[in-house]
Amino acid sequence: MSRGKYLSLEEARNSGKLDLFAKEHASKADRDRFERLLDAMSRGVLEDEQTSPPGRGENSTGTQTRQGT
Repeated sequence: MSRGKYLSLEEARNSGKLDLFAKEHASKADRDRFERLLDAMSRGVLEDEQTSPPGRGENSTGTQTRQGT
């Protein structure tokens, strides 16, 4: 295993050292923002996002088909 300054994810997975990988790659993310995003992804719609463009009917799926198909 050729190892530089940090353990790679692949090396950590193969050697069972994911805890060491996590320590070497500390998260700088916003946990609250991540949880809101994950929740929105699980629902399938982002907050404040319209599923259909303005002016479409209620029964529209919001999908678009290329002209000529």
